[in-house]
Amino acid sequence: MKLPVLATRAFALLLLSVLPSLTFAADGERAVTYSDTVRVTASKVRSRLADLATTVNLVTPLQLRLSASTQTQDALASIPGAHVLDLNGSGTGGAVEARGFAAQGTTSAMLVLVDDIPLNDFEAGRVDWNAIAPAQVHRIEYLRGPSSFLYGSATMAGLVNIVTHARGAGVAQWAQVSGGSFGGGDAALGASWSGDRAQGSMSASVRKQDGWRDNAASRFSTGYASGRVSLDGAWDLRGRVLAHAGDQRQPGALTQSEWDADATQTTTPDDDRVDHTIDGAAELTGRLSPSLELTALAGGQVRRVDAYETVLFSPLSRESRMRSTRGEARLHWMPSEAHGLDVLVGGEWKRGNLQSAYFDPSSGAQASAADVNRTSGGVFSLLRLPLGSGFSANGGARVDWIRSNVDDPTNGDPRGADDDLRSFSPTAALAWSKPGHGQVWVSYAGAFKAPEIEQLYDSRPYYFDFGSGPIGPFSISNHALRPQQDDHWEAGARARVGGTWLEGATYWARVRDEIGFDYGTFSHANIARSRHLGVEAQWSVPPVNGFSGSLSGAWTKATFDGGDNDGNQINSVPERMLFARLSYEHRSKGSLTFELQHVGRQWADEANEHPVPDYTIANFALTQAVGAVELFGSVRNLTDETYATLGYVVLEPVYFPASGRAFTAGVRMRIGD
Repeated sequence: MKLPVLATRAFALLLLSVLPSLTFAADGERAVTYSDTVRVTASKVRSRLADLATTVNLVTPLQLRLSASTQTQDALASIPGAHVLDLNGSGTGGAVEARGFAAQGTTSAMLVLVDDIPLNDFEAGRVDWNAIAPAQVHRIEYLRGPSSFLYGSATMAGLVNIVTHARGAGVAQWAQVSGGSFGGGDAALGASWSGDRAQGSMSASVRKQDGWRDNAASRFSTGYASGRVSLDGAWDLRGRVLAHAGDQRQPGALTQSEWDADATQTTTPDDDRVDHTIDGAAELTGRLSPSLELTALAGGQVRRVDAYETVLFSPLSRESRMRSTRGEARLHWMPSEAHGLDVLVGGEWKRGNLQSAYFDPSSGAQASAADVNRTSGGVFSLLRLPLGSGFSANGGARVDWIRSNVDDPTNGDPRGADDDLRSFSPTAALAWSKPGHGQVWVSYAGAFKAPEIEQLYDSRPYYFDFGSGPIGPFSISNHALRPQQDDHWEAGARARVGGTWLEGATYWARVRDEIGFDYGTFSHANIARSRHLGVEAQWSVPPVNGFSGSLSGAWTKATFDGGDNDGNQINSVPERMLFARLSYEHRSKGSLTFELQHVGRQWADEANEHPVPDYTIANFALTQAVGAVELFGSVRNLTDETYATLGYVVLEPVYFPASGRAFTAGVRMRIGD
C-alpha cells in the first residue's frame, strides 16, 4: 500500500490547526528543547544553547518516551537532514548520515559519543548504534555543523552525544521489558543514586531480534556504569565504563528482480559478525581559580571482532583485535562579571593497534594478515568574546597529526614506513542573541576526515571471476590516501514564535580530496571534489494542553564537482526529507503519537541512472500509565510500505529492503526520583 506525500502536508495542516489553542508554558525537562538556557554537554565547554553559533537539536526524554522509535538511531529521524539507514531489514543494521556526507554505512563522517565515550570504531570509523539500548538513553544532543576544530576527524556530518540516565536526588530504579514482531524482545534495568559527595548510575540491557529477512537474527547485551566523586570543594573525579557484546547476522543486498520476488530472502546466508567491546574513561575536573577550570581525561578500548563476510562473491572468515588508549587535557577560562572572555585550550593524544587475519572458511588456511599501529594527536583553542548589545564572536583552530604503519606477519619483511597525515581546522562565527527570544548566526568551519585504517591497510584478498577462472588476489586499500578536507559555511537562526520555536539554517560546503572508490584501479582513492548546499528547518511545539509536536525538513543538494559525473547528485544522498510528529497526552495518564517520514530523490549510482524509490512511512505509538507502571506500544511502517533506505551499484543495482509492518509492546516502571 502506497502512502502519498500529500499525507505529510495534511499532517502539517493538522499541526497548524491545534496551535491557536496553545499557550506557551515552560515545563521543566519537557521544554528543554525550546529553552535557550539549556546547557549542551557535547561542546566540551558545556555551553548554553544561546551561546552556540551552530545548529543544535536535542531529542528530549519526553520525545524519546512518546515516540515510535525502537532502535537508538531511529530517534534521529526527526532531526532535519539526518538520513537513517537500515542495512539488514530489521533496524539493527542502522547507520546515520547527513548533509551529503555518505559512505553507505562502511564508515562514518559523524562522530558519536556516549557520555563523551566515542562509539566510532578504531578500524573503520563505523558506528555501532546497538552499543547502547534505547531504554538506557536519557536524551540525545546533535550538533549538526562540523566540529573538527574541537574534536578532530570525522565530524563533517555533525556530532552526536548520547546522554544516559542522569543521577537524581536520592535513590532511583527503573526497568523495562518489551516484545514484538519478528522475534523481537528486550529487557533493561538500571539504578542511580546521589549523596552529598558521590553520585552514580548503572544499567544493563539484553535484546534479541530474529529478523524480518532471512539470516537477520541479532543478539545484543550492554552494561554501562558511571559515577562521580567530589574529592574536595574544588575537584571532581568522574568514571564511566561501557561493555557491549553483539552477534549480528548479515542478510546482504538484493537485486531488483530478487527484491520483487521475495524481499525477505538473503543473498549471504552465512554472513555473521560477533563483536565484544569494553570502553572506559576517567575524568578529573577542578577549579584552579574561580575562573579557571582544568580537565584531564584518560581512557581506553579493547575490541574483538570475529566475522564471516562475503564481498564480491568471495567468502572469508575474519579475526580482528583492537586496542586503543586516549588522553586529553584542557584549560577553560570562564567569563566572570568583570571579564566576559571565554577561552578553551587543550590537546589530546590517541594510540592504537589493530591485528587482523583472514581465513579461507572451506580449508581454514590463512589468506592474509596485517598488524597496524596508529598514533594521533591534536591541539586546539576556542574563544568567545561578547561584543555588546547581544553580539558575540567565536574563533578557534585545531591542528591534527596522524602517524600509522603496517606489518604483514605472514612474511619476513620489516614493518612498513610511517605514513604521516596533517590537517588544520579553523573556525570563526558571529552571533546575535536575545535571551528568551532567539539567536541569529553566521559561521565558517574547516573540517577533515582522515582515511580509516581499513581504507589504508585492508589486507583482505579480493578476486573476480567472470566465468573463465578467478582473477586476483588484489587489495582495495591505498596507504597513500590523504585526509578529506571541507570548507563549511553556515547561516542560521532560532526564534520563539508565539508559543513555539522555529529553527532554520542554510549551509554551503566545498569538499576536496574526497575519499571514494576508483573503479579504474579498483581501490580507494582521493578521486573527487564535491559541493554541498542545503536548507534545514524545524518547527517545534512544546507540550501545552496535552499537545506537542514537530515538523522538520531538509533539502540537500550534494553534487560531484568535476569528472564524468560533474553536477550529479551524490549516490545514496536523498535530496529531500520530511518528518512530522504529533503527540497528545490525555488526562487518563496516557498518550497517542503519530509520525510521518518521507525520503525522496535518492540515487543508487553516481551517474544518476538508477533511482532508489521514494518512500513515505507512518508510525504510531501509545502509552498508558496503570498505577506504578506504564504500558507502551508502537507500530512502525503502519501501512506496510515496501521500500529501501539504500541502494548501490556493483555489476547491477542492488538494494537493502527495509522492514515491513512491525509491532512492539512492553511495560516500564520507575521507582524514586
